Amino acid sequence: MIFTNLTRANEIGANSYLLDFGADGRLVLDAGMHPRGEGVAGLPRLELLPFDSVDTILVSHAHHDHTGALPLLMREHPSARVFMSEATYFLADPLLHNSVQVMLKQKAEKGIAEYPLFSHRELDQLVKVWQACGLQREWSPRGYPDPENESLTFQFYDAGHILGSVGTAIRHRGRTIFYTGDVNFTDQTLLRAADFPRSDIDVLITETTRGAQPRPPDFTRGGEVERLAQAIEQTFAQGGAVLMPVFAMGKTQELLAQLHFFQRQRRLPETPIYIGGLGRSFTEIYDRLVARSRRQHARLQMLETIQPQVMDGRRARDFSLKRGHIYLISSGMMTENTLSNIFAQEFLAHERHSVFFVGYCDPESPAGRLRATPRGGEVVLNAQYGAQPVRCRVEHFDFTAHAQREDLADYIVETNPRTCVLVHGDAPALEWFQQELATRAPQMRVIVPTPGEPLEL
Repeated sequence: MIFTNLTRANEIGANSYLLDFGADGRLVLDAGMHPRGEGVAGLPRLELLPFDSVDTILVSHAHHDHTGALPLLMREHPSARVFMSEATYFLADPLLHNSVQVMLKQKAEKGIAEYPLFSHRELDQLVKVWQACGLQREWSPRGYPDPENESLTFQFYDAGHILGSVGTAIRHRGRTIFYTGDVNFTDQTLLRAADFPRSDIDVLITETTRGAQPRPPDFTRGGEVERLAQAIEQTFAQGGAVLMPVFAMGKTQELLAQLHFFQRQRRLPETPIYIGGLGRSFTEIYDRLVARSRRQHARLQMLETIQPQVMDGRRARDFSLKRGHIYLISSGMMTENTLSNIFAQEFLAHERHSVFFVGYCDPESPAGRLRATPRGGEVVLNAQYGAQPVRCRVEHFDFTAHAQREDLADYIVETNPRTCVLVHGDAPALEWFQQELATRAPQMRVIVPTPGEPLEL
């Protein structure tokens, strides 16, 4: 089997990987877009794949850095079959349509000539090719379960990252390759921890997102939940409001549920919780699939029970901060001209208000800059408005949906593959895993694949 890393650099970016089994098939894992890249520079190196040479595309989950280039990959490989979990099937469609809208907006604002890279009409046709597959059931790349008569099969396992996220076991002539995708080994508010195989893996391809972040000695998710509850209580006590910049998919639903439980426990008053329009669309899918999902609180219908208010662009024009209100608004990176960026500029100048980050913040994003700015300092959230003083409370709470590096290292050592391929991580993260595995599993072949170079596994 020949492995090719199709990303442009070893980093958290446009995930995509080719597995070439020769006459038995050519398979691509994921096709993402880089969250900071613009135009073609944000794509994987799809030009390395000759036209219509891919037989199978497997999608690990619906996040943009794993699906954003999927329409382009499908366009270049019209014969390829595309497989994903049921939840990803429903979540990726609105996400990619939203991507078209974002590209159209960026074309108008920044003059990016090649945008949009695909259209709504094309996407509507491509979605018809997707096939949803059940978990822990062996499937054929031909589109039906027939493992006894196939030299190449695949099987999905719940990854515990977002709804529908999966790790993928690919079995080829008695060997097993396992791709983790994005994984979480800790229960979240809604989602349960990953349910992965722990033996009989020959090649493990694993994410390394948090490799540069050691787990604090006293850290627990329950402790972070309590810390967040106290911080919101303190903000409300001084007459403030809370802004939480979140991703519309995943973080919105996790935090919406967590705030609901705070209210049920009388930790917070029954005040309005606002979410974005796209966040509402994804929450509706979470609710629709509740009975068919491996999750906690299986009877919780969030839109019906919590009744969050939707903050769309039109309503935002008349926006005024109200004490005791909570705004779960995207984007999580506070990208310029998104609602969370616009709202944050109203929060900055007031000591009684708070901005709480609950997920990953790219250091170069407006969210990363704000998080790094001490109270009393100045930050640029939008170049149009220049530097602004930070008087509000700014704090970060670790509600990560990625595995802690220690948990992921334990999983690698326990499964004990002959070869471990490290992907989806920045240089310090990859280096930590290399050193950790060299100490704990010296017999293991550990590889950081050079982008674009075929590697025989």
